[in-house]
Amino acid sequence: MSKDKDKGSVDPNRRAVVIGGAAAVAGVAAGIVIGGNAFPRLLKETVIEKQPEIVTKTETVTKTVQVQQTYQKQLIANYNSLSVGKPVTTSYMGYTITVVRTGVKSIGGVGPNGDVVAFSNVCVHMGGPVQYDPTTNCGVCPYHYSQYDFTRGGMQVMGHPNQFLPQVILEYDSNTGNIYALGFNRLLYGVYDNIAQASPESS
Repeated sequence: MSKDKDKGSVDPNRRAVVIGGAAAVAGVAAGIVIGGNAFPRLLKETVIEKQPEIVTKTETVTKTVQVQQTYQKQLIANYNSLSVGKPVTTSYMGYTITVVRTGVKSIGGVGPNGDVVAFSNVCVHMGGPVQYDPTTNCGVCPYHYSQYDFTRGGMQVMGHPNQFLPQVILEYDSNTGNIYALGFNRLLYGVYDNIAQASPESS
């Protein structure tokens, strides 16, 4: 009879061991779940995202602007200080010029008698110095004896030149006798732009 009781009864020590083992297994499982959630694995993943790219384009546009260049108005002589046949060498916008009273009415001349003219004193042939000859009213270059008639607008009359000597455009003030230079009527020798290449000190 004691054996039957032994069969139907469970050893408390064994039960404790079974329960403990089951609890341990459950604890491990719970630990795995809880631990996995508490300390998640760090996964490294390369993700390619397409983002809009802002490109700033600088474009240089060449704009043509008309810039008006003007000659300077400059006092170069006084009529009362000029004598017929006696030239005066002076400077206009940095260019050397000759002012003279020819004694006869001349093309482009100013003053009471229209006989005051002014010309560049640089020969258009090869850039020699033009000197006024009162006996002929001509500017003469001593290099090759080219001659320009000062009474006829600087027209070439002898030598190698194939164009007129540049003449200074003049203005006369009858109240004061002052004579002003307003510009040149043609391009000067060795110059591509009379105004642009004028001396900075005089412009």
